[in-house]
Amino acid sequence: MPQNAARVTVMMPDGQELLARLYERRRAAVGWQYRVGITCWAVGSSGRTESAEQSVWLDARHVRPLEGGDYSRIPTVAALTTDERQAWTVQDLPHRPGHPGARLIHVIGCQPHAAPITLDQALDILRKPRTVTCRECHAATSLPTATDPQLIQSDRSAP
Repeated sequence: MPQNAARVTVMMPDGQELLARLYERRRAAVGWQYRVGITCWAVGSSGRTESAEQSVWLDARHVRPLEGGDYSRIPTVAALTTDERQAWTVQDLPHRPGHPGARLIHVIGCQPHAAPITLDQALDILRKPRTVTCRECHAATSLPTATDPQLIQSDRSAP
């Protein structure tokens, strides 16, 4: 296990508990979030099914420490001060037969290797058709209340 990682339990929506690795923690607009690595099955480059770790950000309610774990080496991102701005990223979802392409706005860190965008860029993109905020990272709660999904939807249907 990497030096700056610790074992944790991840609570799944159906009640299952999975062992995972904790890599990072941050204070977000919605409270504490943790970047964990969960090992699952995936088709590898050889075409065979093999174990692979998926890294995701989870809210604190889904992550539990293991008794006796050492969490002192886990990097912690300090809480944002009032003069700092939170950053976002945009994910383009490709067009598929029968499904038009779409865009997702994420809180930075939800999508690895994505380039950050500013608040103004996030709001401009969010006003475009087929653009929504990510439910996993709760991006809607980190944006000003004027970006309420109901308001945006009603704006889109206006002539």
